[in-house]
Amino acid sequence: MEREIDLRFLSAPIEQDTYYFGGGTPSLLPAKIISSLVDSAMKNAPLKKGGEFTLEVNPEDVNNESLSNWKKLGINRLSIGVQSFIDDKLKWMNRSHNSIEASTSILRAQDAGFENISIDLIYGIPSSSLSEWQFNVNKALEMKLVHLSTYALTVERKTQLFYEIKKGESKPLCDDRAEEDFRWYRNYLCQQGWDCYEISNSCLPEWRSVHNSRYWLRKPYYGIGPGAHSYDGGSIRRWNVSNNIKYQKSVGVNNSWYEEEFLEKRDIINEIIMTQLRTREGLDSKILGKWLSDIEKCWRPHLDAERLKKDEYGFWKLLDKGLFWADRIASDGFIP
Repeated sequence: MEREIDLRFLSAPIEQDTYYFGGGTPSLLPAKIISSLVDSAMKNAPLKKGGEFTLEVNPEDVNNESLSNWKKLGINRLSIGVQSFIDDKLKWMNRSHNSIEASTSILRAQDAGFENISIDLIYGIPSSSLSEWQFNVNKALEMKLVHLSTYALTVERKTQLFYEIKKGESKPLCDDRAEEDFRWYRNYLCQQGWDCYEISNSCLPEWRSVHNSRYWLRKPYYGIGPGAHSYDGGSIRRWNVSNNIKYQKSVGVNNSWYEEEFLEKRDIINEIIMTQLRTREGLDSKILGKWLSDIEKCWRPHLDAERLKKDEYGFWKLLDKGLFWADRIASDGFIP
């Protein structure tokens, strides 16, 4: 990864607004390895003063020593993969931590001086109830967290859960169960004064994730490491090979460690629809250009069903009925 960093910034260092170490379990890495990566990044793409530096961590990796090391490296935001504060649900999801470790990891991080802490929570678990989901959300609020990322449970092929459902050993996913959790969560947090700024992300005022917002606003970003994606902010996207061994062997050899694609204008518009419709600010219809009338015609059923509205400033925004179905509504407006 350090070799790739050197190659990506051959001409001159480029100052960055954010760093994000994630997309896996970087908290497992020894402090000296993380330190070496940070040193390489700061030399080639320095983080601007006051920039957001996020590290994804597992609850079981949070201890006084690791927290001290992370702070020394300049990490100022933690994203903790809690998933649930209920033991039997954590066990069902094959998580290695329990509810006490989940809570303790947050308290330890706060005691160590980390104020900007986000946690992930999973809803729509088939065997769960609304009251259990309410317990999880209220537990997060009681712990004075500033940011929540919430995701509906999904089942990936070839996972243990996939085979359990296929064999009838676990209940299949239910959209109604997930939608009930989602609707309650959104309404409740808004009532509590939270900024529900994106379908899966909510925060106290002024605590939005700067890094994730770059994706939704289609700003450029550099992805380093196996499977990492990058975007130039215009029409070029690239992604690294995901196989660790192939990545290690090919970095720096005839550009063979990544693939690249050029986005046509219609591809860019479709991505804008997908990302910006998910945000509280909505989608500016002026961006849609010559496709505006065709897209709005496709969205007429959602407008009539009160899932979607166009405000007085020309921004398309999802209404309560449409929030849970954001991806489906967006895809209905895609340019073929």
